[in-house]
Amino acid sequence: MKKISFVCASLLVFTACQNDSKKESTETTTTTKDTIAAKAPSADPTTPEVKEIPTLKECTEKQVEYETEVECIFKNKDIHEVYQATIKDQEVEKAELLLPDLPKENTTKEINKDGLLSISYTVSPKKTEIEFQFEGGVTTLRLEQKDKDVKRTIIHSAD
Repeated sequence: MKKISFVCASLLVFTACQNDSKKESTETTTTTKDTIAAKAPSADPTTPEVKEIPTLKECTEKQVEYETEVECIFKNKDIHEVYQATIKDQEVEKAELLLPDLPKENTTKEINKDGLLSISYTVSPKKTEIEFQFEGGVTTLRLEQKDKDVKRTIIHSAD
């Protein structure tokens, strides 16, 4: 009877030790997932170090009936930079069809392709409004210079 009790107690202690080590390794894994590893600088002086500066923007999204509005504030940018970033990041549908540079005067570009009828630019000194006329609705891209920042509003409206 003493032997059986001893074996049971030993197994209980052994099992408890294994469970503790599993918990510790899980905690360690969780901790490493939350941390970001810092990349050591390259020892090779001929390799240029590339740093990408993140775009500083604050965005809010509103949904009202048949409209979705996403408003972002880009810190220390001008309208042209935000326009180029919007095209590059494909922030609006069919962004690749936008003119490569913002026009200086009001203009309309007829498309009639893949459901997009036209793109209209309404330009004023500190504000540009670009309207995508789709068969099923309108997408409006507004860029407005506010001192050193740019307010970009994208509105998706159904017909």
